[in-house]
Amino acid sequence: MKHEKNNRHGELQKRNKSEIVIHSKNDFVTLFEPVSMVMKFRHINSIEKAIKEDSNSCAYYVKSFGFDSVQAIIELHLLALNESVNVGKPLSEFQIKEISIEIITVFYMLSIIEIQYVLRKAKRGDYGKFYNSLNMPDILIWFNTYLDERTTHFINENTKHIQTDFTMRMEERKLLERHNKLNGENKD
Repeated sequence: MKHEKNNRHGELQKRNKSEIVIHSKNDFVTLFEPVSMVMKFRHINSIEKAIKEDSNSCAYYVKSFGFDSVQAIIELHLLALNESVNVGKPLSEFQIKEISIEIITVFYMLSIIEIQYVLRKAKRGDYGKFYNSLNMPDILIWFNTYLDERTTHFINENTKHIQTDFTMRMEERKLLERHNKLNGENKD
């Protein structure tokens, strides 16, 4: 996977046709703003799909387009969260800024699509009910929960061959037991 970056123009272009191609900060903002993401990435309904859709992390986009650009996108998503859920105490402007900074600095390894996926799951109630307010600790807990789910996903993906190998040994043992039973050699 090749990446090209031109610092003078803020351009980034990926050389792999299955990945997102962004040419400028304007394209970056247009692609990742909440309204267009709702439609464009509505098929994202699993950790695996979220990871495969965009393999670039927030840290990568911060390096390519600057902290302010990534923060602005996350702030837009938090504003959309504010509008989407009906709570008595929505997030304040200051809370939105502070939460977006925390998300970028603590969860820098997540892609923007994953961030949007976490917020979509929260809106659906996957992380619990809203009790009349949105606040920083609850939102960061959602991201910690997602990170745990993501870690479990990677562990499961990386240990599939071990599980398969174990399953094969179990089947071989059953076959041997059957063979021994048929031959009258039932030894335990």
